[in-house]
Amino acid sequence: MQTKHDYEALPTNAQAPSFKQEMRVVAAIVVFVCILEIIARLIAPHLDYDRENIFRFPKDISQLEKEAKQSEEPRVVFFGNSLMLHGLDEAIFHEESKKIGSPEVKSCKITPVGTAMLDWVYLYRRYFEKKSSAPEVLVVGFVRHHIYDQEPIKLRRLSRHFVKTPDLPVLWNTDLDNFHQKVQSTLCHFSALEGDQTEYPLGILYTVVPDYKAGLKRNNRLVAAEHERKAKALAKKEGRPFGEPESTFERMTRFIHFAKAQGVQLVFVPMPQPDVWDFNPKAAQIIKDNGGVILDARRIPGMTEADFSDGYHLGETGKEKFSRWIAHQMKEKNLCNINPKTP
Repeated sequence: MQTKHDYEALPTNAQAPSFKQEMRVVAAIVVFVCILEIIARLIAPHLDYDRENIFRFPKDISQLEKEAKQSEEPRVVFFGNSLMLHGLDEAIFHEESKKIGSPEVKSCKITPVGTAMLDWVYLYRRYFEKKSSAPEVLVVGFVRHHIYDQEPIKLRRLSRHFVKTPDLPVLWNTDLDNFHQKVQSTLCHFSALEGDQTEYPLGILYTVVPDYKAGLKRNNRLVAAEHERKAKALAKKEGRPFGEPESTFERMTRFIHFAKAQGVQLVFVPMPQPDVWDFNPKAAQIIKDNGGVILDARRIPGMTEADFSDGYHLGETGKEKFSRWIAHQMKEKNLCNINPKTP
């Protein structure tokens, strides 16, 4: 049974904070979050070498357009992810092109790490929507899973760094499944604190713990290799092919159609790996049917496992072999002899 003392202990309107006091607390929280957001925006371009790379894209593309206009030479953009970033040496490519008498071109690399076809769809729309900024030749490097629709979406970075604001409704209606994803994509797009959230603790660990980054990569490779070994063993036991995901390519088709509408010559390059991988014939047919060119780099003469730095990316010797190989391939296909588009 409650006593008079119990009733006196209960909160009353007289004890409650005033509306003005509550607004002061809310204002303090808002100011604090705004300060964190400003700090996040200042730090974002320096979080890691990939962010530094991404924040250079506008400058690199503008510089490419300026140089090409002055020299009246066609523009070649090497597009993709870390495979093309580490696999192509532009200086060697130009040196070999000159050596074999290929026409001069201006080039740059747009290669954010860990990206796949959906990232490239929005990345291309963001930076090359204007016909004047679109290159004459777009060279896209990839391996099997990068071009499948089934490749998981990395929503935070996609929304923050690749999707431009007018394209948010396209992302919501075409590529996202639920309300939660739509809200998260919106927050990540407008907030560096939200969009780059996972990179801040990683940055601290990379700085404080010696060899943490190298160890994490080594561990991830070992785990991935073990998963693949078990999956291959299971597939063999069940008598079925290993690792062929459902083969749909709606994202790639969108990417091709958008670039093609601007008069861009698309060149797809299945990238080298230590073991030759299967290139889906359906994907190859879509590329060919839309006027694209395939330069198959899966079997470059003289390239061995020793040419790879970590079992996935090309090392110094592999980079040189690939860069010289692609220079020869582009000359053979007459891809450096395309007339520049007039503004």
